[in-house]
Amino acid sequence: MLLHELFDIEEDIYFVEESYLAQRTIERTLQYLNGILDVSEEQHMQLLRAREGDHTLGLLIFNPADEEVSVDFWSVFTGSLALAPLKKEFEAIANSLLISNIPEKDVEISSEKWRDAVNEYYSLMLVNRNLCPVCTFKPESYESVFSEKRVMKLTKLLDLLQKKGFYFGARLLEVCSGNGMSTLALRRLGLDPLVVEVNKCAVCQGLEQGVLDPQKVIVMDATSIFRYFDPETFDAVMGFMLGLIYEFNKELWTGIIRESVLVANKGALLLFTVNSKPEIEILTEALHRAGVEGEIIDNTDSEGIYDQWIFVGRKQRT
Repeated sequence: MLLHELFDIEEDIYFVEESYLAQRTIERTLQYLNGILDVSEEQHMQLLRAREGDHTLGLLIFNPADEEVSVDFWSVFTGSLALAPLKKEFEAIANSLLISNIPEKDVEISSEKWRDAVNEYYSLMLVNRNLCPVCTFKPESYESVFSEKRVMKLTKLLDLLQKKGFYFGARLLEVCSGNGMSTLALRRLGLDPLVVEVNKCAVCQGLEQGVLDPQKVIVMDATSIFRYFDPETFDAVMGFMLGLIYEFNKELWTGIIRESVLVANKGALLLFTVNSKPEIEILTEALHRAGVEGEIIDNTDSEGIYDQWIFVGRKQRT
């Protein structure tokens, strides 16, 4: 695990917050740290720090084995993904703790790499069945879950778009990734997207097959991505085989489109695929309203299943 490598530790680690999404509000983090702060001057703590410049990204506090817990472990506290006021509060508490507790290791790391470490932790907790009280799904073979034919077709399409001058950029977001079949096509072209998907079982399946990168996947509802990412964060936002999209549920999907445009840079690539022409027309209308100019591409084939209709365009700079 990345955190073990960063700090050269062997003991187990546990984040205080129970999910990635809880890292936005950090209720447990602030509650527990305030309690620790009250007793920090009375007892010495083993403490590790991750920082970016002068900003504390995370603290690891050592917990020795006792009568209740039979093994040593590290508790991980972070405010780096929290809302701005909560992040400021976290850093203030952390700074107070650091006055009386000099870190055994003070590791400098970029906020992006730290986010990767947080993502990886929750991904591994998920795939190891630690986040679901009861799991009835058993691992399946790669061949029974993934369509290599679809991956190859999508890879060729994306490669063609690149050759036509559609620049994907370095910071990519894929929404509604499912188990990562489309992510596989992106990765085969050397692209490294951050992916979000609300279905935990689909994410778990992709992680089990090694298709999804634990450091680059988040279990998240795509209708809420603007709550968790800053405006104009990504060079490209894409989603493959969105739907099924009808008139009666189009607000759900147009909402995802609005969120996607908000987190896209000015000039960013927006790329979405669906099964039918009426679906792509609904998305295209929403994209145009959100300030994206682009075109619809007819990608239909005899099978008529995957990625039949495509929108590709760019967010306008003004």
